Amino acid sequence: MKLMRKIDLKNSETRHLVILLVITLITFATVLALPVRLIEPDDNTYYVAMKAFAEGKLTLTRSEYLQFQKEVKDIGTYHFGVQYVRISFDKFALEKAPAYPFILALFHKLGLERAVNPILGLLALIVFYKFLSLVYEPRTAFFSSLILLFNATFLGMFYRSYMSDFASMVFVLIGVALYYMALERDKQAIAVLSGLSLGASVAIRYTNVVIYPAILLYALWLLKKGMKKPLRYFGLLILGSIPPAILLMTYHYIVFGSPFTAGYAYTIGYTNFAFQFMLKGEWHKAFVILQRNLLIHPKLLFEGFPLIFLLPAGLYFARRTRSLHPLAPLLLLWFLAYFGLYFQYDWLRADAYIFQTRFYLPFAPVLAASAGVLIASLLDEKTPKEIKALGYTLLGFVLLVDLSSFVSFVAHYVLNFRFGQPLLPPPFRP
Repeated sequence: MKLMRKIDLKNSETRHLVILLVITLITFATVLALPVRLIEPDDNTYYVAMKAFAEGKLTLTRSEYLQFQKEVKDIGTYHFGVQYVRISFDKFALEKAPAYPFILALFHKLGLERAVNPILGLLALIVFYKFLSLVYEPRTAFFSSLILLFNATFLGMFYRSYMSDFASMVFVLIGVALYYMALERDKQAIAVLSGLSLGASVAIRYTNVVIYPAILLYALWLLKKGMKKPLRYFGLLILGSIPPAILLMTYHYIVFGSPFTAGYAYTIGYTNFAFQFMLKGEWHKAFVILQRNLLIHPKLLFEGFPLIFLLPAGLYFARRTRSLHPLAPLLLLWFLAYFGLYFQYDWLRADAYIFQTRFYLPFAPVLAASAGVLIASLLDEKTPKEIKALGYTLLGFVLLVDLSSFVSFVAHYVLNFRFGQPLLPPPFRP
């Protein structure tokens, strides 16, 4: 009660944030009440890496590897694979980036590994709300945060505790938001923290390195507009990224013998995207990837991110701001970095949106921000009642479609309903 007295609920920004946090806690608790399922080999892999790292094992012997495989099989998962690679006759190492298993391992020692995503999710939403509040009214930041919270892919990967995708998105979101905050508030320390967060995001998922060129292009764009500090702050961002980079390269050296060798070198190599095939002169393979993704990805993107169709209009409204550092160009570059990368990804599984859109998850904050700006504009006090009705209808539609997609994922992959058979017995007929 004393804490509540200290919180000034008369302040619009504080009031909206408190409401957001209450909704977030209820939503997170509801999702975490679902039974734990390890749905893909990736879930199995992070589960095993968590336990191995918690025991101080960066590599596994063959007997340890087989024992962990048996353990995840006994859990009753859909897939029994564990994505460790053989690096010598009797030594296996994690294929994936190591940072997230280390985070899980720290919490696993306390029996709280499922608390990782709630903590990261709360932190991300608070930073996202504060980030947008620098530019727009609290109500706009609230709508955007609410839309992000209920996004189908956001909730789906929040549920999957033994996957790195949610944490990957959180650290990218925090890093980009802190860079913008550093510019707006002229705080060099915040720029360094931005780099620390983005460096951690790369240690969680290597491909997050694409966010650096996007921020650099934004800094150059601001420089062209006559602002001198963006490049200096980008330099501070790079400075903050050095410690995570050193830790990542140290891990690579200890495990693989080279700071620049990752586990993927032992499996898929480093050719995963159409542009890499182009650079190798294999234009036919690149064309096949792009053609397939052009036919498959749009449907999955609309299921995992229903509000993606609002992006053009949202960016148009986002550019109408009096902020010193315009936000729309940053949002657009942020989106293009991940869309441009993963739309040319050589990935085949397309039986459900979650298996594709989890890769695109780092641009979910962009979609939420642009949609929130658009909807808040429709709900402005000066707009006619008919326009406000349209705004509320649009907000309700977006949230409903998102939740429907997420519920479908839960029914099929978490609760394991068999849709090929009737859920109820046929009616009795004498």
